[in-house]
Amino acid sequence: MSTVTDRPSPEQPSSPDPAAGPSRGSAPAVAPPSDPDRLRRLATRLLAPGALVVIVLVFGLLTPTFATGGNLRSVLSAAALVAIAACAMTVVVRSGGIDLSIGVAVDLAALGATALIADGYVTWFAVVAGLAFGTLAGVVNAVLVTVLRIRAFLATLSVWFVGTSVQQLLTDGGAPIYLRRPATPESFAALGDATVAGVPFPVAAAALLAIVTWLLLDRTRWGRVVTAAGEQRTATTIAGRATRPALGAAFVVAAAIASVAGVLLASRSYGFVAGSGQAYVLDAIGAVFIGATLSRYGRPNVVGTLIGVLIFTILSNGLALLGVSYYFDGLVRGVVLIVLLVAASVLARGTTGPSLRTLLGRAAR
Repeated sequence: MSTVTDRPSPEQPSSPDPAAGPSRGSAPAVAPPSDPDRLRRLATRLLAPGALVVIVLVFGLLTPTFATGGNLRSVLSAAALVAIAACAMTVVVRSGGIDLSIGVAVDLAALGATALIADGYVTWFAVVAGLAFGTLAGVVNAVLVTVLRIRAFLATLSVWFVGTSVQQLLTDGGAPIYLRRPATPESFAALGDATVAGVPFPVAAAALLAIVTWLLLDRTRWGRVVTAAGEQRTATTIAGRATRPALGAAFVVAAAIASVAGVLLASRSYGFVAGSGQAYVLDAIGAVFIGATLSRYGRPNVVGTLIGVLIFTILSNGLALLGVSYYFDGLVRGVVLIVLLVAASVLARGTTGPSLRTLLGRAAR
């Protein structure tokens, strides 16, 4: 008597696992993209790097002081804190949300560290307390979004309102806190002034956090869940992935990263000014969406975000060297952002990558 086995017969091959990819010798499920599609995809991915090269060449030709070592060092120093805030924003946008309270995390961290240093506490305690105070904004965001299920845009907007008022209440209406340089511990001042192998410490910190953020998003299981949830949340949930804890952690991680920028800001400026962190929010959002054009899937990524930060920073620096009024700064950066995003949207038509409307729609959820 024959026995029944689970092995498929040669006439009835087993169905391939869709997650495992095509097997050897099997025909591709989707026809390979045509040459025009490949060219459009390549052109889309080269938009941001190409724009950066063009901007550098233009300012290099227009002003001889732009390409000097001192000015390039100044550009990197100016970009450092924006880059940290943009890395934080990359984490949240990668998860399919957006965080308008990144600036609050920066401000609360700066306030906590400055206030404790002014009261005579040691540097390590002031730094840790500042980071914890800033990260609290992310914890509140996580609760609102994942437990109470409020949309990320509205939840983080609420935290922005609350955090702004908290700063004013704790500083008697937003009065700045200044540190006396002779009384400031050298270890705290070094966070903003010291160099590491000739590189300013904030620049080194930004580079390190960028690497950490990239590793978290692209080389960990948590990062894969966050990415999948941001792009196909329903399918990821059906697949049995715990999306809500991962998404909640994204807000906490983002606030923790942004808090580092707050502590460095307090050290660099020897004090705290209410609302200072808000200056980084719009630049961070713009840099993230510029950087998303670097991905064939329109996916926010750390390398692209850093290129976006450099575009904004170099534009501001170059315009200042040319003596252009500060009031044109936002105008020029806005025009460049619009041109890049519109070009990316046009080039993405007819390809397998998501359109700009899809990307913005995910961020608004």
